Amino acid sequence: MIKQTLLLLIGASLIGCGFGTGRKEGFDKRVFSLSKQTLTSAIDSLIDEHQEYKIPEKWVGLYNWKEENDFEYSHIFYLQAKPEEMYYVSFVGNQKDSVQNSKAATIVIKMVCDGSEWQNGKNISRSEKARIEKRFDKEVIAKLEQLTGTKAEMQR
Repeated sequence: MIKQTLLLLIGASLIGCGFGTGRKEGFDKRVFSLSKQTLTSAIDSLIDEHQEYKIPEKWVGLYNWKEENDFEYSHIFYLQAKPEEMYYVSFVGNQKDSVQNSKAATIVIKMVCDGSEWQNGKNISRSEKARIEKRFDKEVIAKLEQLTGTKAEMQR
């Protein structure tokens, strides 16, 4: 009886934490059928061509943790149109990670900033995530697809 009660409590705790419910905690991944190096070059080119994506002076202080994340290639995309926000986008895995290979590169929004604080996907409603994903696809992914001549696939 004690074992059954304990198992029931553990199961309820896991469901309460989101395990086994299919609940998505973060943002969808975008997989490009090209190398990380090629996608990195395309991202650099995109930001060079679209200076409006660079962090404005008024928000520079919101990105003061870059040094802590040098192990991981990442970029910030600033979007000025309402709602004004920044997306912290990085590769899935790192140089030594088996997730990376020469034929595919995966990027994902890790965090979003509205000018006051950074939030990860866990703290954002489903409708807000959908809006952010749609905007990211239109503003960034579509342009990367055009630059690379490659269609990105979405992975949940």
